[in-house]
Amino acid sequence: MLGVSNFLVRHLLNFLFTITAVVLLDTFDLVEDLFSLLAAILIYIVSNVAIKTIQKQKKAKAFGLTRSEFNQIESQIKQAKSHINSLTQQYIRVRSIRSFKLINEMTKLSRRIVNIVQSNPQKFYMVEEFFYSHLPSAVQLSKNYTTLVQQQIKDADVHIALEEARKAMKNLQDSMQDDLKAALATDIENLKLELEYVKLEQEKKQQIEYRSEDQ
Repeated sequence: MLGVSNFLVRHLLNFLFTITAVVLLDTFDLVEDLFSLLAAILIYIVSNVAIKTIQKQKKAKAFGLTRSEFNQIESQIKQAKSHINSLTQQYIRVRSIRSFKLINEMTKLSRRIVNIVQSNPQKFYMVEEFFYSHLPSAVQLSKNYTTLVQQQIKDADVHIALEEARKAMKNLQDSMQDDLKAALATDIENLKLELEYVKLEQEKKQQIEYRSEDQ
C-alpha cells in the first residue's frame, strides 16, 4: 500500500546510506576488505527495514489508523490479490460463456474493491465482509464448480449441483456489487454535496445578476 513513489524513495535512500557507510568504514579501516560486501548488504537490509517502518507509520497516521490496523489491512489486501489470481485461473477451466462471464464479473468487481481500499485503507472497514467472506467463498466455489465441470459427468445430480453452484456464484456477484457500492458510498455522498454546493452558488450568482438588472 506504500506505492511506487515510496518504494523508489526508500531504495534510493538505502543506496545512499549504504555507499556512505561503506566509504566511512573503508576510510577508517573499521572492517577488512573481505567483509566490505557483507557489511554493505547488512546496512542495506537494516536501512530498508527502518525506512519502510517509518513510511508505514507515516501513511497509517495520514489515514487515521494505528500501525497494527494498517498492517492488518495490508495483509488482507495481499491475500485478496492472491484470491483474485486464483479466480482468473478458473477462466480456462469453465465450459460455458455464461460461467465465464460470471467469474469474470466477480474478478472485475474484486479488483475494483481492492484498488479502492488500497488507495484509501479506511474504506476497508466498509467492506470487511468482502475480504473475510465474499471473495474467499467465490474462489472456493468457482474452484469446486470448474473441477466438477471438467469431469463431464452426465448425471442429473451433478447437473443440479452445478446449477446450484452457478446460482450461489450469482448471489456472491450481487454481494460484491453491494460491497462496491459500500466502498463508494462516501465518495458518492461527497459528490452530491459538491454538486449541491455548485448549484447553490449558481443560484446565488443568478439572483445577484437579476438584482443588478432590476437596478
